[in-house]
Amino acid sequence: MSVSARAFFYVQQVEQLVRRRVDECLQPDGVTAGQYMVMNLIVHHEPVSSAELARRANMTAQSMGEFIKNLEAKQFVTRSPDPNNRRVIQVTLTPEGRQLLVRCEAKVDQAERHFFDCLSGEEVANLRFLLSRVRSAQLAQ
Repeated sequence: MSVSARAFFYVQQVEQLVRRRVDECLQPDGVTAGQYMVMNLIVHHEPVSSAELARRANMTAQSMGEFIKNLEAKQFVTRSPDPNNRRVIQVTLTPEGRQLLVRCEAKVDQAERHFFDCLSGEEVANLRFLLSRVRSAQLAQ
């Protein structure tokens, strides 16, 4: 079997193409694909600690800390102590961050539609299902 026929190779190639496409569509707003992903996680789980975000994103706490620091510098997120545990810092989106995320969602929706326009709606749904199944199985290990 040649390396180019490996599913890993195709997944890696598609991931790189997706990241590039998302970066391109969000560049006018000054947001990277990674920052968009973090903001999306925050809005669905806020208030949330940086450590919890790192676990959900499958990245190191240090990497997540850098994302949070950059988003805070741009005034898209705020950090504040958890009222139940002063050692835990909770992250939430600011009103500006919420507005930005709404704009980003519309741009990413359009980019995703164009990216997958070579597939039918049913094929895209199947792809989402299969990727979700693989992701869930790997996270459970």
